[in-house]
Amino acid sequence: MIRRFDFGQASPKGAETATNRQQKSAQVLTSDANRKLSSLERDLIERRIRAMWDMRRRGDVAGVARLLAQDCVYVGKTWFGKPVDIRREGREACLEWARQLNAMVQNVDMTVLYLVIDGEQAVACRRIRMREPGGGRIEEVIVCSFMRFRGGEVVEIIELPDTQAMIRLLGG
Repeated sequence: MIRRFDFGQASPKGAETATNRQQKSAQVLTSDANRKLSSLERDLIERRIRAMWDMRRRGDVAGVARLLAQDCVYVGKTWFGKPVDIRREGREACLEWARQLNAMVQNVDMTVLYLVIDGEQAVACRRIRMREPGGGRIEEVIVCSFMRFRGGEVVEIIELPDTQAMIRLLGG
């Protein structure tokens, strides 16, 4: 007896066609490849984030420049006697802010409390010991950072420091 199958219908129970096996195999390969690619992307982003933090701590603005996209945006706070919201658009404006921040405070030590990376986005919470250069006062400041990447470059940074700790450090 010859059975005819209409490929639009289900196969008899227990039967697996070559096409089904190929589709399942392709799904597994694609799934495995995506998982490995996601892991590589996550590792790359984590290395870039940690490198950027280290360069900022050392005052290596030129090094930071290599990690920022031309259209990078920075949103954060600055202190002019009190906390003031800031926004810098474009690589050069972000780098100028990094220079100003280096003149305002020195990063003595940093501990990453957590770092979560999902695709091309990351969120982190860090405890940073900062020194005020003029008087030498040191304060621990918790900073929450939100970052977005595009093609491995940083396109957005939002940093929210503990305002009260910054006021204790810089006055206000």
